[in-house]
Amino acid sequence: MKKNKLVVLGALMVLSISLPAMARSDSSSSSAAYGPEAKRFGIGLYLGEPTGFTFKGYMTEKFAINGIAAWGFRNKAFTVIGDITYDFLDIPIDSNVVTLPFYAGAGAKLAFNSGPKDQTVAGVRVPVGVAVQWIEYPVEIFVEIAPGMEVAPSTQVDLTGGIGARFYF
Repeated sequence: MKKNKLVVLGALMVLSISLPAMARSDSSSSSAAYGPEAKRFGIGLYLGEPTGFTFKGYMTEKFAINGIAAWGFRNKAFTVIGDITYDFLDIPIDSNVVTLPFYAGAGAKLAFNSGPKDQTVAGVRVPVGVAVQWIEYPVEIFVEIAPGMEVAPSTQVDLTGGIGARFYF
């Protein structure tokens, strides 16, 4: 069990160290504006498994940090999720009102006081989703699914996902 927690902690450390390098390597990371209505940070609601609050902060035009603080109904636990996502493409639509970025990424999940033994569950996840971002308004609506793996205290397949909306500042 200690080994699994060390693996998760090590993976999170490597991810946090490599984040600034990934942001610098994106050639479009000049001072150009990006995000809905050129806003870079948004907060909102996330409905699904888990259900709670979400935030997203664009580091570059394509890379973002996503987070969720919510209640997981399946584990009956307070759940914290952190992801790094990359907008792979804007789904082509004939609209000057919205854009549809398709994104994928990697992240981690912690569920506190889970199950009958009040244990902490740690896992990794791969979120994949699509968002609707308004060009003229600082609003985003999105849907995502995140297959993953719980790695501590035991190993098992995990699936989270939902729909959400964020208002950008």
